[in-house]
Amino acid sequence: MCLEDAGIVPKGEIGPFFAETDTTYNGTFPINTDGGQLSGGQPGLAGGFRHVVEAARQIMGKAGVRQIERNDLGLVNG
Repeated sequence: MCLEDAGIVPKGEIGPFFAETDTTYNGTFPINTDGGQLSGGQPGLAGGFRHVVEAARQIMGKAGVRQIERNDLGLVNG
């Protein structure tokens, strides 16, 4: 729904989008490149700024093995 609200996917089309799109870190539309809350856990303030930090690492090309190919744009939603 966040992708729909951001205007990336038309309203009501998120199901087909996920069915047809590889959202893994090396897919065509990477989401949660560091694994999201399941991989990051809930330390302190539910992860704090980790989403912002991951987006910054991706854009700077410093995400290591999680680095995505296209890294000129990041979207963080909390």
